[in-house]
Amino acid sequence: MNQQLLDSNRARFSGLVTFCIVLLVVLLLFVSLIRTMDQAEQQIIDEYSQTWGKQLAQVHGLWLARFRPSHLTVNLYQRDANSTENIALAPFTVAMSKAGWPQVATTQQCLALWHKLLGMPFKFEGKDSYADYKQAKCFYTVEQLAVLIYDPEYGSITKEWL
Repeated sequence: MNQQLLDSNRARFSGLVTFCIVLLVVLLLFVSLIRTMDQAEQQIIDEYSQTWGKQLAQVHGLWLARFRPSHLTVNLYQRDANSTENIALAPFTVAMSKAGWPQVATTQQCLALWHKLLGMPFKFEGKDSYADYKQAKCFYTVEQLAVLIYDPEYGSITKEWL
């Protein structure tokens, strides 16, 4: 009788240990998946920031080449993600500061500038995203992820992780 009870307890304990090991492995995989998703979102923000900086540099260079006009008509190109071809973005005219950077004065102008420079509206899949104009800067916020800040005085784009 004691031997049967001992064997029964061993079987239950063995099953419990197996369940705990499986649960631990599943939890570790879940944590790894969440980290991978966070890294992918951060990579997207980094790419937006880099593309923004490249496009700003092109606009500034064009402003210099055209002898510093107050308004500049710009034709930008962007590399297609599915091929190696450059795709022309819609031409646009933008008011320029005396330092040679696109000027903005409202939230709507911030959103329009994003769309013109990146060729797409400011929207982040699965997260609330919004733009705001304050302190003479454009703040592009992606909920619980990052804020990209365009400073038209210096032509800089900076990012702050949330």
